[in-house]
Amino acid sequence: MAEKEERAAQAAKHNALMRGAFASETAATVEAARVYDEGEGRALVLPEPAHEATEAVVTRAFAPEALYRFGKGKTVLIDPASFTRPGGAYEDGSFGPEQILCSQSNLYQVLCGVKETFHDANRDYRRGQLFTDRAAYLPDVAFSQGAVRKADVIAIAEPLRARALENHRSERECDNALAQRIEAFMNIAVANECETLIVGAFGCGRLGWSAEHVAGLFKAWIDEHPGALGRVVFAVPRASFDAFDALFGKLEEAAPAVAEAVVDEDDDEFDLSSIELPEGITLR
Repeated sequence: MAEKEERAAQAAKHNALMRGAFASETAATVEAARVYDEGEGRALVLPEPAHEATEAVVTRAFAPEALYRFGKGKTVLIDPASFTRPGGAYEDGSFGPEQILCSQSNLYQVLCGVKETFHDANRDYRRGQLFTDRAAYLPDVAFSQGAVRKADVIAIAEPLRARALENHRSERECDNALAQRIEAFMNIAVANECETLIVGAFGCGRLGWSAEHVAGLFKAWIDEHPGALGRVVFAVPRASFDAFDALFGKLEEAAPAVAEAVVDEDDDEFDLSSIELPEGITLR
């Protein structure tokens, strides 16, 4: 409980800073955001491949760190978003992939800005905890780990297999939901001229699918669309690393083991010396 309270305090501090330092950037991202309705992402007609082949990197780094280490060209990160609540209780100290993204950027402020068009509109489509592939495309989210780096984010919910089965959904329905979810955000990334895609262990662990199954779905999509993306970075926790590494691990031999450990509270501190703050805003 103490750790959660400390994370909530860090979130409040970070949110205040983001509201002041990145207000104009947040407003621009919210204005440019696009919501893809259910099925729209999967129905996209993809352009001709822009790359000779798709590179793959497997790392234990958190997604924001992977952005700085492996992001090449136009980079898109996948936010496994809460379906109905911006940030998934980030402000209350919750900890997970979405909250990590929020703690290193102005993503939480952006998500709050699209709450009415995205999260609120999702409430009627929970589908027994399978949710849908409605997605919010959020351009130019500002990340800060020393220097500010902007990247696009796709917010899309992971289906919850275990809960869906309890709600009398079939195994087939669950597996189809996951495959369609991955197809949707991969297609959306390509349609928006993504060069590097960064994604976590989408659907693994407590969500109900094995890492082997999920890695296989990604491999099937990449094999079906060779060169559609220049690079896919799998930023996965230790529990999923071996399965992804077995299929994709070619470029990185020994990445720092940081992805699933207890969060280092110091990681929430930002070096903002390089940020040009708006007039009247000071850091203490």
